[in-house]
Amino acid sequence: MKRTMYLLSTVAVVMAILSFSSCRKDPLKDMTDEESRIYITNHDAKADFTSYSTFSIVDSVVVLSRNSDSAKKALTTYDKQLIASVTAAMKQRGYTLVDKSAKPDLGINLTRIDNSYTSISWNPGWWGGPGYWDAGYWGYPGGGWYWPSYYNVFQVNEKQTAIDLFDLKNAQNDKFNVIWNSLWRGSGVWNTNNVDAMVQASFAQSAYLSKSK
Repeated sequence: MKRTMYLLSTVAVVMAILSFSSCRKDPLKDMTDEESRIYITNHDAKADFTSYSTFSIVDSVVVLSRNSDSAKKALTTYDKQLIASVTAAMKQRGYTLVDKSAKPDLGINLTRIDNSYTSISWNPGWWGGPGYWDAGYWGYPGGGWYWPSYYNVFQVNEKQTAIDLFDLKNAQNDKFNVIWNSLWRGSGVWNTNNVDAMVQASFAQSAYLSKSK
């Protein structure tokens, strides 16, 4: 009798587990757009962010795509919101926005990456390479467009957005180093309604990015 009761109890527990499992969301298939988004940030550990006071930001966004052999600049509603949101976040951290002609300490480039067929992967461990924005934009002799050394190409279906912060204050030989960057991946990263939240998420996990400690 005891053995029968034990077996029945075991069956009941197994059935309960199976029932619970069948009701749970699949962690990959049932994620919301917000749950699918990730924010990758990295910085130059040697950079003293308190030593910078001013910044300037591009007036349009670079668009990289497999459908084009060269980078393009765009200013869509999304791009305008991105520029405004990143600007506001930098001001909240104590930095002052100035025109690029005023020789700012920091320069910000913004990029949308269309990986519908070809991905441009991101390796945040590389510091010291030139940016892909024309150097002349920041008041240095123009050198055309550069692909950062930390981007590699492989097949995937995805759209991404990247923020790159350059040290203009300590430029050497007309080259400037990336001291902070952020990459957004996942569903809805090109949705204008998500821009503010995504910018805040990137800055929230970059507490070191501040004019004052």
